[in-house]
Amino acid sequence: MANTLFRTVARLTSFPVRVLIRPHRRLHAALWNVQYALGLWRYLDEMSDGAMPLSLIETWARQPAILDLGCGTSANLPLDAGRYRHYHGVDLSQRAIETARALGRPNTSFEVADIRSYRSARRYDAILLREVIYYLSPAESAALLRRLPTMLTDRGRIVVQIYDVARAAAFVEVIRDCGLPLVAELPVRLDDGPAGAFFVLTGPVPSAVRPEPDVPTTGRR
Repeated sequence: MANTLFRTVARLTSFPVRVLIRPHRRLHAALWNVQYALGLWRYLDEMSDGAMPLSLIETWARQPAILDLGCGTSANLPLDAGRYRHYHGVDLSQRAIETARALGRPNTSFEVADIRSYRSARRYDAILLREVIYYLSPAESAALLRRLPTMLTDRGRIVVQIYDVARAAAFVEVIRDCGLPLVAELPVRLDDGPAGAFFVLTGPVPSAVRPEPDVPTTGRR
């Protein structure tokens, strides 16, 4: 009941938060820290899509290096030992990152940073945006997606997860129209929640010829 109430309030306050708070990084970070300190996002730690993200990544990269942007506590992402080379989680909330580090999972590292401006010289086989893109504006989301290919390996992919495709329809269009090839759109449902999806994108290609998808594809390209 408390989680449902929190999510309802979050939806109602999303516009003033986006306009008045998000432009100020310290204030924005403080807001997230308070929410994590109060345990308002703890319900997410108990939700899981099973091994779907890791199994999906393994279709193009064995033993992948993974970058998880907006990772939160990362507790709801199964990371089975031996199936990934390294995992790096990034989140604006110091409180969330402290919780993530306390999990003590092998071959993981974490960093407090704003994903809207995050850059890394390291290259990753998969960059995850799990339930985070609609906390940005559509313009910020598109700019972030277009910047991410500089952090991908040659075989790398970007995986965007949206929990409720119907409610986030505007951001689904941002993903489809950001200028990066969309090679897969896979339906997913978390627990008994609404219909969601994983969107898999690659970096821009130099020619007009689009690459053949190397993962099962459904939905619109």
